[in-house]
Amino acid sequence: MVKQRISALLVHHPADPMRALQLTLENVSIHTQRVQTLQQVARVLAGPDPPQLVFTADKLADGTWAVVVDLAARAHLPVNVIVVSRVVDTRLYLEVIEGGAFDFIAAPLASSDIAYVARCAADNVLERRKSLTVARQSAQGALLPPFPQSGPQVAEGPKAKVM
Repeated sequence: MVKQRISALLVHHPADPMRALQLTLENVSIHTQRVQTLQQVARVLAGPDPPQLVFTADKLADGTWAVVVDLAARAHLPVNVIVVSRVVDTRLYLEVIEGGAFDFIAAPLASSDIAYVARCAADNVLERRKSLTVARQSAQGALLPPFPQSGPQVAEGPKAKVM
């Protein structure tokens, strides 16, 4: 079985340092792409092959993590969003999880912790994508016309009366 390549989108303001996160993800073979605006996020997630993971800062120059979660929910394939905060904030954590994000992490985190969160999120989203593919294939199969019957086709009509 071929192992699927995992990719992650890093969404953050230029002043937010996510370089350590990016290096950790790349060290565990997760391809990363960085963007700064919600418009860029929308463009990437609307593409034919959106990344499986999105790591977003809690606050962006043009919005918040909640908009990123909404954009991810609109992608045609499942995407897991992990919100990255500079500080531990229990209230924000609960808001993020209840708001539909996969997870919440706060700096500083050990590389092993980041790798663990990324692997769990990737495994989850890959399973969801697999289930979606199976469901779509089943739905397409249900819409196909039945196979033609073999042998001559005889039209049935009203029975003629014999006198």
